[in-house]
Amino acid sequence: MTSSRRLFIDIETSSTTDLSKAGVYRYAESEDFQILLFAFSFDGDPVEVIDMKHFEALPDFLIEAILDPDVIKVAHNAAFERICLSRYFRDLGMLDDYEFLDPEDWQCSMVHAATLGLPLSLDQLSQVLNLERPKLKEGRALIKMFCSGHTEHEDPEKGQLFKEYNKRDVEAEIEIEQRLIKFPVRASIWTEYQLDQRINDSGVLVDINLATHALEISESAKESLLKRLQKMTGLENPNSPSQMKEWLLQQNLPTDTLNQKAMKALMEKASDKVRTVLELRNQLAMASVKKYEAMLNSACSDGRIRGMFQFYGAIRTGRYSGRIVQLQNLPRNKMPDLKEARSLVADKNIQALEILYDDIPDTLSQLIRTALIAPEGKDFIVADYSAIEARVLSWLAEEEWRQAVFKENGDIYCETASRMFKVPVVKHGVNGDLRQKGKQAELACIAKGELVLTDKGLVPIEEVRLDHRLWDGENWVTHEGVIDKGIRRVMTYKGLTATPDHLVLYRGSWAPLGIVSLLQTDEPYDEFFEAQTYDIKNAGPHHCFTVSGKLVHNCGYGGSVGAMKAMGALDFGMKEEELKPLVDSWRQANPKIVKYWWAVDAAIKKALRTKQPVFLKNLVFSYTSGILFIQLPSGRSLAYPKPKIETNEYGTESVTYMGLGLNKKWERLESYGPKFVENITQAISRDLLMNAMNNCRKYKIVAHVHDEIIVEADPSMSVETICQKMCELPSWANGLVLNAEGYRTPFYCKD
Repeated sequence: MTSSRRLFIDIETSSTTDLSKAGVYRYAESEDFQILLFAFSFDGDPVEVIDMKHFEALPDFLIEAILDPDVIKVAHNAAFERICLSRYFRDLGMLDDYEFLDPEDWQCSMVHAATLGLPLSLDQLSQVLNLERPKLKEGRALIKMFCSGHTEHEDPEKGQLFKEYNKRDVEAEIEIEQRLIKFPVRASIWTEYQLDQRINDSGVLVDINLATHALEISESAKESLLKRLQKMTGLENPNSPSQMKEWLLQQNLPTDTLNQKAMKALMEKASDKVRTVLELRNQLAMASVKKYEAMLNSACSDGRIRGMFQFYGAIRTGRYSGRIVQLQNLPRNKMPDLKEARSLVADKNIQALEILYDDIPDTLSQLIRTALIAPEGKDFIVADYSAIEARVLSWLAEEEWRQAVFKENGDIYCETASRMFKVPVVKHGVNGDLRQKGKQAELACIAKGELVLTDKGLVPIEEVRLDHRLWDGENWVTHEGVIDKGIRRVMTYKGLTATPDHLVLYRGSWAPLGIVSLLQTDEPYDEFFEAQTYDIKNAGPHHCFTVSGKLVHNCGYGGSVGAMKAMGALDFGMKEEELKPLVDSWRQANPKIVKYWWAVDAAIKKALRTKQPVFLKNLVFSYTSGILFIQLPSGRSLAYPKPKIETNEYGTESVTYMGLGLNKKWERLESYGPKFVENITQAISRDLLMNAMNNCRKYKIVAHVHDEIIVEADPSMSVETICQKMCELPSWANGLVLNAEGYRTPFYCKD
């Protein structure tokens, strides 16, 4: 899309509705919402400010420009300006209810920055780019003064400064575009952005009755739990940390903290009464219904929540991030009677809930997804990719046997077990008991951030280097590198976060973490969540290492003889001397992925050293104007600003670049082959999801979560149609094998 005119915009607004809690759609719907200031510039001309609070209406030429599809409107976080101006035009009678300005002719400088690996916030971006006219530092105080909707007496001097603040933001937007114009955003990304905005405009319907009753039931459950705890402990407020710690001291269980880790440790040595108290207090602490509150706070007057998805929110990969309700972080539902429990909450039948469910807070938590509903006469079709990242990585590394499994729509876990144990393995069929062992070898892994004990100190697992020696319980041992295992379902037990099938040393024997939890608590562990995970290949002769204070087995690629024993190979009748050849064979089946990591690592370093493009299969690595670009098969590029090849603190060579660290500060970050491949794999998975959404754009997509899309469908639409559309490959993904599965449901849930 080209245009001879670009209109740069920044507005300041006022409303008593809390923008941070309600989101811009609900915020702009508020009765007392108003636009205070409108700063603008055509094509970089001097910025003008219109004081709309003091009865300056937008002039006709601006109204015409905003409605003109040939004038490109540019703003930082442009969705805010577009939605707020939509309200203004509705008030003028120029748009219908819930009609929004067409995103087709809007562009966002925040998206432009994200495509180059730069910060999203205008303030931080201005600092990183060292703009001549950055945002005014007084901005936060001015926003608080003028935008809360409570201002009665104005300070004229502050009012003038507020106008200068508004003007300065547009000047910053113009300078940002001038700085970044050398790297224009691809037209395809703007097309994706427009689709994203339309999905956000559509929103998803929330069951107000269910959410309201869930909050009321939660309060009732809290009161009931509190009374039980008061009766059992004699404490005035059992929820008080200081009172509970004093009570525990009287029970000969002193503790400095009451976090989840400490509570579980206390339960192991507590009497039945104290254990019950701790369990009830844990229920009280877990009785969080903030998601329901977020739904009610953000629902518009038609009952739909809008604006839940941040386009390009993850700058390293281009993936979405969640906003408001944060659909990416909803608890999983595992109740067999989900529909029945939902009906009881909708009817506010507290008595029946108390009889049927031991843990009401957990029940309410599992029902959060179901508060998102399809309108009457429609259903949701929920469809998601199967093992998308594993498929992408196998395709990139050309790991043929894995691709063959996917192509035949086979079971990767059965195939893994079959190769490991040299017998046919069929799910729920012949040797089906071995499938779990194949799954263990495929999936068992450790969550990102878990601290591995090395000879250089404690190191997050994703940052473990080949030169690090690991403690195997007896000696410092070598290893063959970190393995990226993707996003997995994990649990936390005794301070270790890992998949429930990861092998842990328990009373002298290896056992899966989930089994250890069960053995020690007599209760199946049910607090799972999703996290990025890793494993370490071939850690010493015993194939184990220490992480978060626990001795664990390396259960991933090339788990070696010790892993085969732990997984029951000898019990199955195999001889010990047969295990080593089996392990060697298994390793030989997967060499290309490991080789690919270090090929990417070498290609990046070559591009940085030679300043020339380096081609690796369907990727291109290049260094231009202080940015490392990795061009993906789709043509989109990942960007790493100010890259360097440096010697790290351990004396080995690594690549560093500028980015946002865990503390959200702009700082130098370190990376290497496997981490770059992780970004590449996730980025390509993201491109495939965007392709799927584009294929389904004529249908009403109302939400998407990870690798899943949710379509609001009438009865004539089939699940198979949506799954088929999701699997229609783009031209750049020739040879990639995709599979999608779906289901129909009146409310959102996990099938």
